[in-house]
Amino acid sequence: MRRLVHFNDNTQIPGTVDRFFKIRPLFSFLNTVFRKEPQTPKQSVDEVMVAYKGKTAGNLRQYIKNKPDKWGFKLFARASEDGFIHDMVLYQGKTTLEAHGVPLMPEQKTLGATSQIVSVLVSTMSPSTTTAIFADNFFTSLELVRYLKDKNCRYTGTARDNRIGKPPLKSIKEMEKKAVPRGTYSYVTSDDGILALRWKDNKTVTLLSTDMGVEPMSSVHRYCSETKQKEEVSCPAVIKSYNSSMGGIDKSDMLVHLYRSPMKSKRWYMRLFAYAIDVSLTNAWVIYKRDCKALGVDGLSLKNFRIQVFSLSTSVDVPKPVRGHRSHTPDDFVRFDLSLFHAPLYTTRQTCKHCSRKGHILRSNILCRVCKVHLCLNADRNCFITYHEAVA
Repeated sequence: MRRLVHFNDNTQIPGTVDRFFKIRPLFSFLNTVFRKEPQTPKQSVDEVMVAYKGKTAGNLRQYIKNKPDKWGFKLFARASEDGFIHDMVLYQGKTTLEAHGVPLMPEQKTLGATSQIVSVLVSTMSPSTTTAIFADNFFTSLELVRYLKDKNCRYTGTARDNRIGKPPLKSIKEMEKKAVPRGTYSYVTSDDGILALRWKDNKTVTLLSTDMGVEPMSSVHRYCSETKQKEEVSCPAVIKSYNSSMGGIDKSDMLVHLYRSPMKSKRWYMRLFAYAIDVSLTNAWVIYKRDCKALGVDGLSLKNFRIQVFSLSTSVDVPKPVRGHRSHTPDDFVRFDLSLFHAPLYTTRQTCKHCSRKGHILRSNILCRVCKVHLCLNADRNCFITYHEAVA
């Protein structure tokens, strides 16, 4: 059955710039559905790696050394705090956004490549004026922060030193001196309301924000190698907000990795199909947990939720055999109608309807989904095919 699964018309491949053409309709459908779900006031943007070590995908397969799955397909995603993914962009190089299907506005084209990713993911939110975006230093730039501010969208993100302009902050070299204690910070606010902050933790962190300020100050606990115990370190409010709101993508990744659908295939896009199944189930579980919380009830765990979904999707009302009664027999117009989906299902072991005779009983775990009778399907006997062939 897996060999027959296709997601697009292969005759339309010539001339397309979309290198994910074979799987694109599935992800376009998922994005359309996911965007309709209510989003939390805080959204995070980050990378997602879909594990794949095969060679048939060419350079669509990426390598990121600090990810748990170092080899695979790279996606950019936007997620709510609780791990619900609302939008995904499949990375394929220069034509990534062209193939994604969300057109770039003239002001977006002036941004850097990674900042454009954030602007496209933000453009699918509704509404953006009540939402704060959080991202790491791979995406953050001063131009992106100003662009989102003009769109009345708040933003907070760590930033690389060469992407923040030249604000009058203490230099990283000066902050990293041993004489400078942890918790030291330097900040400045521009005339248009953009906060640039540099804070010393285990390493020096640079951050841009239009969402939060430095006050109120709080504290975090850090281990001190000299005293061999944890000590309190002062922490600005914007840092604490970033740390608590940036984990939406990571939470989704963790939930997806708990119970991944096995999908071994020579076709590279089947691994993306498996991820689509997993992220759909994870998103469904997140919504289910939201409803359980609103009702004040304990819900199923993710494992039991997946088992429940599987049970409902494969459940068939199988007539139980009663001793002394004639077994269930399907009508001929059902049995020989090959337009129906006569699929084999693995269930409890019962007598084969086709080859069993009095004194010669053979049993099978295979059930016809439509006829609801057990039939042999193994290396010695294939009653499943024979039973559905009409006799001339």
